[in-house]
Amino acid sequence: MTNETENRAREQAGAKMDSIAEMVAAVSCDYDRLQALKEERQTWLDEHPGNYLEPNDPRNGGRWALACPDEAEELAELSEQAGDCESEDDARQRIDESPISVEVRSGWTIPGATLAPDEFRIMLCWGGPAVRIRGDLDQYRQPCRAWLEYQDWGTPWTEYYGENFDAETLLQYCQQFYFGD
Repeated sequence: MTNETENRAREQAGAKMDSIAEMVAAVSCDYDRLQALKEERQTWLDEHPGNYLEPNDPRNGGRWALACPDEAEELAELSEQAGDCESEDDARQRIDESPISVEVRSGWTIPGATLAPDEFRIMLCWGGPAVRIRGDLDQYRQPCRAWLEYQDWGTPWTEYYGENFDAETLLQYCQQFYFGD
């Protein structure tokens, strides 16, 4: 594997991990509080019109931030957490639509026994480079362990442990999918 090929595949895995972290954060955002803060800011701006700015000028938000710094900081954090999602449903849909495929397989069993999934694979992108998540399912068919892998043409699958890797976030992402019958 050339360094360029390995770096390209590794960078793709890092980008996918960043995207996963953003999607998981958006699911856990408090959208009710986000909306309440937006309304609070708008009410304040309506009650305190600027002498030199048009009502919809984005610089008006700076005056609110000076008057209500704690709320402004919380609004900024929640807005960043939500990203382009308007609701938890939007965030869950974004996760649901993000993989190319979600697959399961079972382990060894005796002939005639019912097969039950005990491993999963979520393909995030194909080709060169390719990125996938693999993991184990517990007795309730919920992900209990997950790891991120990458590869490029002609190279083996390699586990990703970059600076941005977070096993708990990856597991939370995987837990958004249904692996049952």
